Amino acid sequence: MSQPDFPKQFLSVFNNTPLIIQTMNRVKSYFKKNERVLIIPEELKKLTYKYIGKEYTIIEPMRRNTAPAICLTAMILKRDYGDGVLHVMPADHLINPQKNFIEVLKCGQELAKKGHLVTYGITPNRPETGYGYVKIGKGIGVHNKIKAFKGEGFTEKPSLIKAKKYIKSKKYLWNSGIFSFRIKNILAEMENFIPEVYNGVMKFIKTNEKGYFQKIPDISIDYGVMEKSKKLCVVKSNFVWDDVGSWLALERYSKKDKNGNILIGDVKGLEINDSIMYTSGVPLKAYGIKGLVIVVSPGGVLICKKEKAPDLKKLLK
Repeated sequence: MSQPDFPKQFLSVFNNTPLIIQTMNRVKSYFKKNERVLIIPEELKKLTYKYIGKEYTIIEPMRRNTAPAICLTAMILKRDYGDGVLHVMPADHLINPQKNFIEVLKCGQELAKKGHLVTYGITPNRPETGYGYVKIGKGIGVHNKIKAFKGEGFTEKPSLIKAKKYIKSKKYLWNSGIFSFRIKNILAEMENFIPEVYNGVMKFIKTNEKGYFQKIPDISIDYGVMEKSKKLCVVKSNFVWDDVGSWLALERYSKKDKNGNILIGDVKGLEINDSIMYTSGVPLKAYGIKGLVIVVSPGGVLICKKEKAPDLKKLLK
């Protein structure tokens, strides 16, 4: 759903509210304003402020994936405030109910205090090939009926056959991409497993020279640290979660018309079937189409076959 200059957190496709605002509303009930931090790429700063106003922000000089972004945030927070538990979550997920989400975070916070690197697993309700999975091992504790397990590794976007096996085994959960850890612990693991990220970020902070950040490899926190760490812990979460990574996610939350279409915004169609049409303002009209996704947004126009929708990242690179 994302486009480089207008990522999906700014879309009002779900609940008529941008996902970034839904995320902020979700955490405001538990975290005070001085406890909330937004990590924003330089080019999205103005757009983000337009939607959520002024919040405490840390600006990435350029996009370098989640590991450098988290390293930058952890180093700055440690420098300015000392050690503490850092909860990391994307701004573009659907999560409910809020009460369950906060209770699960509290469980993760207690585990993080003890030195665990916590990820939050979601029980799969379908053999999804577009999500990552995390394998759970031995149970390591229960907090308010929420169970935690030792993590035994990640699998990124498995085949349909493997995804079905994972569900049947009941040993695999979806990897939500939400994490909790003590600042000192995640930095120590980064220095150990991805020193090129750790050292590059440290040089950038000391000098403010963007060149140091530019040289940092593009690497995710999952691949760089969580897959390698012996401190991985998985909290089995009891909230409903969806990363809405594809326009096909609309089929899980929107009612179809009699011809199997989902039409959102100022949309008009004639002889259209099994299609998704979305516009954020400009009138959108189509005639005689089937099985297409058509999106009109401030960032441009997208047209693709529905079966290609999960692979759109190839086009948007």
